[in-house]
Amino acid sequence: MSSGTRGTSSSAPASPPKQLREIIELGEALVAELGLDQSNDVLGRWMAHHLAKLIEAAKSAADDARVAAEDRCVTAILEVWRHRNCLPHGARPFEAAERVLDVITALDPDATQPFYNRLALDWDDQSKPAERKVLDVVVLFDRVARQVLRHLLSRAIEEIPDQTRAWVKRASGMGLAGRDIATLRQIVYVTGDAEKDEHRRLVDEVNGVRSQIERLERFANMAKLVQDELETRLASLEAELPDEDAEN
Repeated sequence: MSSGTRGTSSSAPASPPKQLREIIELGEALVAELGLDQSNDVLGRWMAHHLAKLIEAAKSAADDARVAAEDRCVTAILEVWRHRNCLPHGARPFEAAERVLDVITALDPDATQPFYNRLALDWDDQSKPAERKVLDVVVLFDRVARQVLRHLLSRAIEEIPDQTRAWVKRASGMGLAGRDIATLRQIVYVTGDAEKDEHRRLVDEVNGVRSQIERLERFANMAKLVQDELETRLASLEAELPDEDAEN
């Protein structure tokens, strides 16, 4: 089971009619995810039955008992949701995206500072020209590596199933909090695309891809220079070895 850095917070229970309906629908979705009878997980089945019982009680309670039944139902649903990343295998709402979330958290490819130390580097007035040139290459490698990471992550994000996307949309629509929700909302639930002019969107995408290609070309050129230097160094070292060691 994967959790760690992914958030598990939730909104506090409240029961205006619209929010109550949304929370009950969330509970029903959790019951369906946990499975009532088809699951082999005993704890999962118990949780599903418990939630289903509370939901039914909230829906069918008499007027004088309805508020208390609804409060118990809402509290239980939000408590299960708060521990969503601890649910059994196959029942976690964002399970299909957990690996992507872990990689994004670990790599943080959108960070503006270098990945290797997260320190702002300023050597304009402190380094010699030759040293500055090498350090500039280091930063370029870091920047291009991030570009590659973003591209590969976007490919992985495309594989996130519709069911997970539906969970993200539901949680976002309800205003539920959590780092996992916020991250997934950014990568799979982009509301601005529908409002963008299609031509403008395509132009932006073309420019973005062209920029990526240009950076990769610079990266390849720099990598070739590093390769040449290493090959020269290797040849020099091999020339210093005795013949029998060079063959090894």
